[in-house]
Amino acid sequence: METSTRIPVPGTYNFRDVGGMPARNGTVRDGVLYRSDGLHRIGEAGRAELRALGVGIVIDLRDENEARLMPDDLEGLDVEVLRLPVFEGSGASQGSGGISLDALYERIVTQHASVVVSALREIASAGERSVVVHCTAGKDRTGIVVALALLAAGVDREAVIEDYARTEANLAGEWLEEMVRLIGRYGIPDTPELRILMGGSPREAIEGALDTVERAHGSTRDYLLASGLGLHDLAALERLLIDPDA
Repeated sequence: METSTRIPVPGTYNFRDVGGMPARNGTVRDGVLYRSDGLHRIGEAGRAELRALGVGIVIDLRDENEARLMPDDLEGLDVEVLRLPVFEGSGASQGSGGISLDALYERIVTQHASVVVSALREIASAGERSVVVHCTAGKDRTGIVVALALLAAGVDREAVIEDYARTEANLAGEWLEEMVRLIGRYGIPDTPELRILMGGSPREAIEGALDTVERAHGSTRDYLLASGLGLHDLAALERLLIDPDA
């Protein structure tokens, strides 16, 4: 099944275009919505790539500490940056003993619904500008926001789950080793559990979050409506993301 395509933007490991995914009323358009890990080391080559991709909006889901330590390298780009901090999924939250991806994701969908709504409203109103949603890994916070945006637009649920699950392969190796070393400076030991939290994307984790939403509200769309998104926002999101002729 078609999922998002990784784009080798310099300085990133998990920059992807969600275009091409199958939806109820068509296919997700290419070049409209991107998801990524951090943009703090992209340099001039990376900025040139973002410029070529038409990126005009960056939605940054990192908390204040992450953004301060690893500021986005966007100088000289004509982009609107929307900061929507979510603590759950940050390195600090992952360092909390005994926490699981399931628990992190449940907190995001239950305690940060307003952030999800703000992000989706921004995407829906992007117009001709392409949007990048990112956090540090482009896995947890980004994964939830992008998954809910796609499901709200009618994208196939299994494609959304498979798209989330492929993240782990992009983060394995250099990215994960660097992040384990970084968080180790704060006294957090390198354990298999930590590596799953930092770099893992088991399909069961995103399925659990979606099940939480659907049990409480019936569907992703009803969850978003109950959280403050309008019907006009949902319609705009589908018009923007879905090509009915593809």
